[in-house]
Amino acid sequence: MKRADDFRVTALVSAYNEADIISSVIGHLVENGVDVYLIDNRSSDDTVAEAGRWLGKGLLKIEEFPEQGPAEGETLPFDWTAILQRKEELARELPADWFLHHDADEFREAPFPGMKLRDAIEWVDRLGYNCIDFRVFNFPPTDDRFQAGSDPRKHFQYWEEAAEFDRRQLKAWKNPGRPVSLVPSGGHDIGLPARRIFPIPFLLRHYPIRSQTHGRRKVFAERRGRFTDRERARRWHIQYDTIADGQHDFLADPARLRPYDDEQVRLELMLANEITRWAEYQARELRASLDARDKELTELRAAKEALSKTVEEVSVLRHRAGALDAAEQRVAELERALGREEGRTKELERERARLEERRRDLEIQVEALLRELASARGVPSRDPDS
Repeated sequence: MKRADDFRVTALVSAYNEADIISSVIGHLVENGVDVYLIDNRSSDDTVAEAGRWLGKGLLKIEEFPEQGPAEGETLPFDWTAILQRKEELARELPADWFLHHDADEFREAPFPGMKLRDAIEWVDRLGYNCIDFRVFNFPPTDDRFQAGSDPRKHFQYWEEAAEFDRRQLKAWKNPGRPVSLVPSGGHDIGLPARRIFPIPFLLRHYPIRSQTHGRRKVFAERRGRFTDRERARRWHIQYDTIADGQHDFLADPARLRPYDDEQVRLELMLANEITRWAEYQARELRASLDARDKELTELRAAKEALSKTVEEVSVLRHRAGALDAAEQRVAELERALGREEGRTKELERERARLEERRRDLEIQVEALLRELASARGVPSRDPDS
């Protein structure tokens, strides 16, 4: 049986010109018990030198990729497909129990307070899961004071939701002993045999832009002109499409962002569980049922009005034509039908009242859960085995 200290997690990190942050990213992974394999996409800054400080201290290797760099005066294309294929190869070659498909501007954390990333992944493994999703927290710059080499988690204090195309983050997986696929999803969704996703997402703090100067350089000099046509045709690399020109303001207004509270976001991840989802599902189903009942009641009321009008017309004919047996029989039938419809209407109205009461009860439960979610800062985490 594998000893606990033999459990190995390896992060496959790719980087291009991330000298200001790469050491903090690697250091965080190493401190969390995760080995690092760095694929440097021929950076032109000090990324390799900064990362090299961790060689032999948790950083397994720095691989220059591709093997052949650009000729003098040429620009190396950003071939994301080739980088993903290289990560697929490494996932077959390296001796690790789990892998992380990792970028050089992000920090991954366990959702459980005080638990290292490696230990949390090992616990997930023991529970029988083989894939982990991540909840993205994007931290845009709100000022120009970030210092290269400092920890971005201490400087950036406000976050926003990731764009829809960036929310799926199935990027940690158990080594299945066979090939996996990253290319089809552009790296967002690991192709894994018999995938079992852990129900609680882990945290991913993302720092793609660190200042106004960094944003202009990264978007216009280091990224946009290097994207390949075939990848753009696949709708990859669309994150900068809304940035028109170099006059774009990369600094965000803190008033439209959410202050980062480590305990609060972890609590939210825990509370977004099956109980909450069940209550919300029941409320949606009940609303749909009420809408259907309302539609049926509307149709019955219209039918009742039409029937009442017909009865009135028949009554007029009776008075005009005298006591005709056929007319009386028709009136009697219509009146009986009207009586049945009135009974059905009352029954539906009683049923609607009962459903409305159930809906109010469920909404009160959901609102109570949401209030707890918003105000439960400092609540101790639940025992994962309970």
